[in-house]
Amino acid sequence: MDSTGSGLELRENPRTPSPGADVGGEIDEALSMFWYRNLLRSGTDHPEIDPDWGIHVNADALVEWAAGIATAMERDGVANAPTVSLDLAFIFGFDHCFFHHCVDSQVSMHMMRLHASGQPLPDLRANHYGRCEKLHDVRNQPQWWFAIEEALANAHVARDPTRLGGLREAFLRYGILPQPLDGARGPWALWEQLAMDPDAFKAVSHMLWLQHLTGEIDPLGILPEIEMDIEEGGIDAAFNRVIDLINEACKPQPDGEDGGNTYDWISDQSQIPCLHAFGGFSEGLFRRLDVPIWFHGGNGPDLIRRFDPQRGEWPYGTIERLYSHFRSSEVNEEWDDPFSADDDDFELSP
Repeated sequence: MDSTGSGLELRENPRTPSPGADVGGEIDEALSMFWYRNLLRSGTDHPEIDPDWGIHVNADALVEWAAGIATAMERDGVANAPTVSLDLAFIFGFDHCFFHHCVDSQVSMHMMRLHASGQPLPDLRANHYGRCEKLHDVRNQPQWWFAIEEALANAHVARDPTRLGGLREAFLRYGILPQPLDGARGPWALWEQLAMDPDAFKAVSHMLWLQHLTGEIDPLGILPEIEMDIEEGGIDAAFNRVIDLINEACKPQPDGEDGGNTYDWISDQSQIPCLHAFGGFSEGLFRRLDVPIWFHGGNGPDLIRRFDPQRGEWPYGTIERLYSHFRSSEVNEEWDDPFSADDDDFELSP
């Protein structure tokens, strides 16, 4: 497949990485067996597809993590707990990483537009990843909370109305989705307000864009307020206010002040101002089932068979099996199907 106008060729990849391939994982315990690899290679002078781009899974770590969840499920009387726990852990990590693909897609397209206009190809995505890695090294400091892409990704999985949103209580019960505002799990625990409030989701998306474009982790200048909140009310109180502070900072500020600008807002037909957030991250270049999944480790072949749309029950058999255990309300025919070939962007819009 050629990306329109870019000359980039995308080939279908095998599901098993080459021997000796790097194994990664996110910092949060529920996602330590998942990581997303960006679409474009870093450090190149022109757009070049990374042949290993996509969602990567440490299959052995996933099986081990799911076994712990299965023990808790068995105490709850869940039938077929080993199977159900593996499905629940996988579908959460998969859709969390799919949001990273949505961010990667929009930033990569911006990079390619700049290159097409004659500017040097910026390494926006790789540079942002490097800054976030440094944030994860200072987990006892409030700067860690600015790795906000993780908060958005968890909110993307948890929010309603989506088919996966109906599993939110199960994700919470078994520790896959952090309890809201659990400071020990940092930015991954800032998801609830974003999942429930479209304006908050848009404001944090705006900040994430600015982080990429400016190269700053705090482009809205809210760190001094957070540090003041820590002094006055403690670290938990400050953590609870992070999303509110981002919301407030995105509003137009006086000249010379950090934060939002009047040109960040546009008015709709009713003259109601709306933060455009550079278009947000409402879609990826590819739909869910078109993003490559790479399984690392000895359990990889088994998971390939299990989560292959052509050979296994993924995704619909997986979803229905989970809903038969955990769905708290019926999904009617008007609810969006995030896996269909003709779905719109509704499931990605807060």
